Amino acid sequence: MPKIKPFRGIRPNPAFVDQVVLQIENLTLDEAKIIRQENPYSYINMLVPKLDNIFLRGSKKELAYKKINENFEEFLEKGVLTRDEKPALYVYQISHRGILQTGIWTVTAIDDYLNNTIKKHELTRADRELALIDYLQQTGIDANPVLITYPSVTDIERIISKTCKAVPDLKFNKENAEHQLWKIDHLDDVNALRRAFANLPVSYIADGHHRAAAASLLGIERRKQNLKHTGEEEYNFFTSVYMATDQLRIFEFHRLLKDLNGLSTAGFLSKIETHFEIEVLKDSKVFKPQKLHQFGMYLDKTWYKLTAKVKTYQQNNPVAELDVTILQEYVLSPIMDISDPRIDARLSFVGGVTPVEELVKQVDEGNYAVAFTLFPTSIEQLIRVADAGEVMPPKSTWFEPKFQAGLIIHQVN
Repeated sequence: MPKIKPFRGIRPNPAFVDQVVLQIENLTLDEAKIIRQENPYSYINMLVPKLDNIFLRGSKKELAYKKINENFEEFLEKGVLTRDEKPALYVYQISHRGILQTGIWTVTAIDDYLNNTIKKHELTRADRELALIDYLQQTGIDANPVLITYPSVTDIERIISKTCKAVPDLKFNKENAEHQLWKIDHLDDVNALRRAFANLPVSYIADGHHRAAAASLLGIERRKQNLKHTGEEEYNFFTSVYMATDQLRIFEFHRLLKDLNGLSTAGFLSKIETHFEIEVLKDSKVFKPQKLHQFGMYLDKTWYKLTAKVKTYQQNNPVAELDVTILQEYVLSPIMDISDPRIDARLSFVGGVTPVEELVKQVDEGNYAVAFTLFPTSIEQLIRVADAGEVMPPKSTWFEPKFQAGLIIHQVN
């Protein structure tokens, strides 16, 4: 059902690719400034530009966008970035943590997001949408793809497999991961892929709801302003990577709490015991749950294994049976008085790729009072939630792969 199309991707020159691309997940402003200072060819120059003269007319934001556009044009002029001559689709492959993941990099019609052809599982925040819309409108740079998943289809996998047998157009190693990219611009293969995606029975946003929402809202405005609108303009599409469900890796988000809400350790455990079976793990230095509805809790230098009692959660309810929901409904909300986990400063989230030892360290050093480790949400659970038209609680899933910024740029303007 999704409408995809080839586009003239802007990619790093192979001679500069190691310097250009970077991982921006959890990148701090201070780290970004260091990268910019040490590497003049980093894509960070399209995100956090150095302002040569802050006394020029205009707000700091206006000057930043002006500099971003100047940097982008300079990268193209110098050949640091190159634009493909013909519209193409791309096969992207990453090998990381012993896992090989492969998908199709393309652009997707905003209508597929707006009419729920591509199903969602997450609420979006207006402030984040507006920031992304502003960036996209001022720069036209659409470089952070939405990750979309679908049940594996033979026709798509066949073309991917055939393409990967050729020499890649781009290959590099970065941060212990190998990245490869193949361009598909042969018309027969392009049309075959477009037909195969158009015939997908269902597809789901895995990661990137805010990016899809922002691109869609901006596209609607652009349509109103263009009297010659045809529907094929680039503002009608957002950059996307499609990976079959068997290609994705989902990690959990652990929770850290600043305090026990005035309770003693014994009082806290007593309240936990209402809805969970508690087992003390005396000799454990770390503990990660091994199955659904099981939780780890680190408190006062001791690990506990918590198992949700069956009566605690509603079976056959796709949201209520999620472990993140169980923890929220029976610990965070009633015991800790955390009604909105998105904004409560006492609660922090840690992606499952972070070693559990780091959570232990944070608690032992007194930065937090207690840590909870969770079992990863499965792709099947995500699909059940999306099919039901429901949304997951915040920080339910950490998807991999995370994409390198600056690898393929879709220019909207």
